[in-house]
Amino acid sequence: MFNLQQLKILVLLAEYKRLTLVAKKLKIKQPSVTFHMKKLEQSTGVRLFIHKHKLVLFTDEGKALLHYATRIVSLSEEAEQVLTDYLQFKKGKIIIGSSNTPATYFLPKLLGEMRQAYPHVNIAIQVHNSPQIIDLVKKLEIDFGLVAEHQVSDPELVAIPMVNDELGLVMYPDHPLALADTIESELLQNELWILREQDSASRRMMELWADRNNISCKDGLELGTTEAIKRAIQCRLGISILSRLAVEDEVRGGQLIFKSLNSETMSRSLFFIYSRNRFVTPILQEWIHFFKTMRF
Repeated sequence: MFNLQQLKILVLLAEYKRLTLVAKKLKIKQPSVTFHMKKLEQSTGVRLFIHKHKLVLFTDEGKALLHYATRIVSLSEEAEQVLTDYLQFKKGKIIIGSSNTPATYFLPKLLGEMRQAYPHVNIAIQVHNSPQIIDLVKKLEIDFGLVAEHQVSDPELVAIPMVNDELGLVMYPDHPLALADTIESELLQNELWILREQDSASRRMMELWADRNNISCKDGLELGTTEAIKRAIQCRLGISILSRLAVEDEVRGGQLIFKSLNSETMSRSLFFIYSRNRFVTPILQEWIHFFKTMRF
């Protein structure tokens, strides 16, 4: 009914929406792109494309076919990469997904060793929140991921805890609570809170802890990165709940104070995850072994 080249054109049209850009990407002439589009519609017997102001959009039928074309093209590219890995062992591309905390404070420490062990491998890093990384790993769109979570329980994933982390109360050094031996929940009721974005793992853990301790912090200042939150705390805009790993340099330098909340709710690990459904190539097997045997 259709061939792989036609499906690749379909996927690229969804991304670029212009015939000229798709032709350039595939290194073919624009009339060839148009020819394949027509053949695809003829073979399926339905209208797939809408031409509007030099843009190519999709009909409902086209969107339905696109859903499957994306998966077929992805599997085809993965199959090609598998054969390349066998032919050129220790060469190729590895895509690592990471949530914010391990990407900023954990992964950079490993990159030097990675480069030294696998000098011919092209390493690409994608940074998203933990649910997005887990979703990308399950969809096989990245090779493996690093996420900071209380636990990872998914039958589709292999999840290996690598290092323990803890979320705690972070404040500027001369904050009134800085000298307190223990932090009672009543002392935090009127504090100004600085929060991570809604979908972050640390935000979810913080809100669970706050609910259990009857602390209202949902109307606080919301910032998208841990670095921005640390800066805001140093500027005395409020306090926050942050990873111990994320603030260890500032705590060591006397710029921030970290106080443990002694709560199991605030304990988590950095997990190395990959899909059970992914075909493990020789290079991927080496990288899995690399992460499994790291000690911190």
